[in-house]
Amino acid sequence: MNKDSNRWLKRLVILFGGIITVFGLSSCTKSFCTNQDKANQLYAYYGDLYDGNIVEENYTGSNKEAAVSNNVNANRQTLFTTLSSKGAYTLPDKAFLTFMETKVDTFVTENKVKWTDGTIASLSENEASHVAKHVAIYAGLTSDNQVSDLWVNFDSWYQEAILDPEIGPLKTPSSGYVTNLKNAANKAISGNTACITPESKNFTHNGATVYVEGKTWGQAFSEYGFLEGLLVYPFAWLVHVITESLGGNGWAQILAIFIVTVITRIFTVWSSLVQGRSQAKQNKIQPQLNALAQKYPDYQTDSDQRRAYSMEQAAIMKKAKVHPLLPMLFLIIQFPLFICVWSALQGSAAIAGGNWLGLSLTTPVSTCVTAYKTTPGAIVGIIIFIVMTLSNVLSSFTSLWFTNWRNKNFGTAPKAPVGADGESMDPARTGKIMTYVMLIFIIIMGWSLPAGMGIYWFLSSLIAIITTLLMEVVQTHNRHRFAAETGDGSTLAAIRRSSHHSETKAESDKKQKKDKKAKSDKPLWR
Repeated sequence: MNKDSNRWLKRLVILFGGIITVFGLSSCTKSFCTNQDKANQLYAYYGDLYDGNIVEENYTGSNKEAAVSNNVNANRQTLFTTLSSKGAYTLPDKAFLTFMETKVDTFVTENKVKWTDGTIASLSENEASHVAKHVAIYAGLTSDNQVSDLWVNFDSWYQEAILDPEIGPLKTPSSGYVTNLKNAANKAISGNTACITPESKNFTHNGATVYVEGKTWGQAFSEYGFLEGLLVYPFAWLVHVITESLGGNGWAQILAIFIVTVITRIFTVWSSLVQGRSQAKQNKIQPQLNALAQKYPDYQTDSDQRRAYSMEQAAIMKKAKVHPLLPMLFLIIQFPLFICVWSALQGSAAIAGGNWLGLSLTTPVSTCVTAYKTTPGAIVGIIIFIVMTLSNVLSSFTSLWFTNWRNKNFGTAPKAPVGADGESMDPARTGKIMTYVMLIFIIIMGWSLPAGMGIYWFLSSLIAIITTLLMEVVQTHNRHRFAAETGDGSTLAAIRRSSHHSETKAESDKKQKKDKKAKSDKPLWR
C-alpha cells in the first residue's frame, strides 16, 4: 500500500471514528425518568390496559369493530388491534381483565396514602389516587415503599391468574401475547426523556396530562452522574424557571431555548477569541517555520532531517507559546458541553409541554413529514427542519470558507507539526473532518429529534455565523496592527501574500535601495 493510500485510509478511519464517537456521546447522558415517571407516561399513552371493552369475545366479527370504536384511547385501540391480528397466541379473556382490574383497585385502596403522607410524595387525595393507579397497572412497589421497575405487579398478578381456578391458563393470555404487549408499550415511551423538573407537578405532553416527579440537584449528582449534575440539571432548571415564570405558552419555551443557547455560546465566543490570539502568534512565527523548511528540505523523507526539524520546530513554537492543537482541544471541551445542553433541553419536562404555532415541541420532524395530514402544526415542523439544515450548512461552510480564503490570500496556515513517522499532524485537516461529521450528525439527528431541538440547533448555528464574522473582523484588525508595527511589512511577509502583497523581503529591500539611490542622485536644487 502506497503513501497516498495510507493517507486516505487514515482519513476514513478518522471520519468513521468521529461519526461513531459523536453518536455514542450523544446518548451518554442518562435519562432522568424514574419508574414512577415511566408508569405515568404509559398511562398517558395507553390508559387502562384492563379496559373491559377489549375482551376476547369482541376480537371477532362486528363485535370487534364495536369494541374498538367504543374505546376512547386511540393508542390502546392500535395496540390491541395489532396484538389481536397476530393471532398465534391466547388473547386475554374478560375474566382475566376483571381479575386484574380488581387487583388494581385493591392496590390503590391500600397504598394511595403513601402518596399523601410523604412516604413517596405529598399529593392531594385525588392526585394520589390517579398516580397510585398508574403505578399499579404499569409498575409496583418495592418492600421499602419505592416504585419498582415496570411490569412487576403485572407479572405477579399474571401468575396468580394462571393458578386461579376460575381463570386458569385458558382464560389467561399466553406468554407470547404478554411479551409483545410489554415490548410495544416500552417502545412507545423509549424516546421520552422529558422528566427533568425541580418540582413534582402535572405537565401536558402530546396533549395528555403527565405527572412528573421532581428531582433535586444533589439527586442529579448522586443518582444520574457527574455531567448530569454539573451541566444537564442546571440548564434544565433554568429552562423550567423561565418557562414557568412566563406561563409556558409556547413562546416561553422558545425564549428559554434562546437564553440557554446564548449562555452556551458565550464559551464558544471566548474559545474563538483564544484561538484567534493563538492564530496571530502562529502568523508571527510563520517566516521562521518557512525558513526551517528550507533549512531541512528533505525532512519528510530523511529521518535525521525530520528529527532535527521536529526539535527546532517545537523549540520555536514553545518560545512563541504557540499550541497548534489548541483548536482540537477546544473542540473536545465544547462537544460534551453541547451534548449536556442538548440533553437538558430534550429532558426538560417544561420544554416538552410547549406548543408553538400549533406544533408540540416534542413532535419529531420525521412525524411532521410522514404523517403530515394527521400531525397538528406539521408545516411548522417541516419549516423548522429546512431552516435548521440551511443554517447549519451555512455556518459550517462560512467558517471553512474564511479559513481557506485567509490561507490562499495571506498564507496564514501554519506549518503542520511533523510526527515521528513523518506524517503531518495537521489540526486544520482534522478539524475540517470533524466539521463535516458534526454537520452530518446534526442533519440526521434533526430529522428524528423533537422540533424543539431543531429550534436549538437553528439558534446555535445563527450565533455561530455571527461569531465567525466577528472573528474575521478581529483577525483583519490584527493584520493591520501588525503591518503598522513592522513598518516595512517584512514581519508580515508570510501573511500578506495576496496579489497586492506578493514581493519578498529581498525584493522589498532591493526596491528601497534603488529608490534611495535615485533620490540621492537628484541635484540639490531639485
